[in-house]
Amino acid sequence: MHIQKKQLLGFGGLALVAGITAVAYNLPTSATSAGGDVDVMVQVYNTNFETKIQSPLDGSETTESVVTFKEMHSRANNVKYYLTHVGENGEPDVTYELTEHEVIGDLVSGVTEFNLDLDNYGGLGTYIFKSVITSSSDKSGADFVKFKYIAIETPDDEVENEDGEVDIEVCYTAGNKILTMEIYDKAGKLVATLSDYVVKNPVTGGCETIRIKVDNLDLDTGDYDIVIKSYDDEDKTGEPSGTITIHLGYTKPDAPNVPDTPDAPNVPDTGALLSALNISKSDFLITGLIGFTAISIIALAVIRRANKRK
Repeated sequence: MHIQKKQLLGFGGLALVAGITAVAYNLPTSATSAGGDVDVMVQVYNTNFETKIQSPLDGSETTESVVTFKEMHSRANNVKYYLTHVGENGEPDVTYELTEHEVIGDLVSGVTEFNLDLDNYGGLGTYIFKSVITSSSDKSGADFVKFKYIAIETPDDEVENEDGEVDIEVCYTAGNKILTMEIYDKAGKLVATLSDYVVKNPVTGGCETIRIKVDNLDLDTGDYDIVIKSYDDEDKTGEPSGTITIHLGYTKPDAPNVPDTPDAPNVPDTGALLSALNISKSDFLITGLIGFTAISIIALAVIRRANKRK
């Protein structure tokens, strides 16, 4: 009799555990929280003698004439700033000492930030911004960045054809009036010339989205380059102020549409028969637990019925 009770308790416990496991397995995972999102901004100054330029970024490009310059220094007795406009031949052209922003003190730590209009320092081209730091013991150090002030740019160097149209975001400097657009194939052959685009903000410059209906251009499926040039006069008599090239991968509307192959389901290795049923690991586990629970309940009923007969 005691053995039968133990059997009942054992089967009951197993059935309870199996049922709880199946339920818990399907409960959604709750995201942990520390009482809300908190943004903390801390300015940390190096205890060592140092100068570090934070803005503009090295290798960056801008179509804005007004640029923010930001430098952090530690334990400085003096910090001087220089801006060099590089000529077209790649050699430094003119260097300006920015004396009005010079730092003078005794072991000063801090941040210097100021704006400059690059149209007053040579206009379009490549620039080098340099900071030179000196300590009270005449120890020196320096940091520099190189960036470009360009007439036209785009945040994306590649665009996609969607519903027969392509959207291109273009940013341009003040003074630009006309944008021309040509499309070349990968062999460099001109395959399409689009109408000139008149910018909306020639006085201040800005960013605009240009929409091209590529399905109307009779292009074959393939890869192309869209070349956009900017001009500061409507007659386009002079050289373009800037040029950008954007890649376009194009598929003709009548091209066969091959659907993507769906990912294979996450199925346990249970042989050819069960694999063909497309049962995932989650379904496999839950089904097994439910089956075990059902069998345990049946076993309990059989044992209890047998006990009543005795």
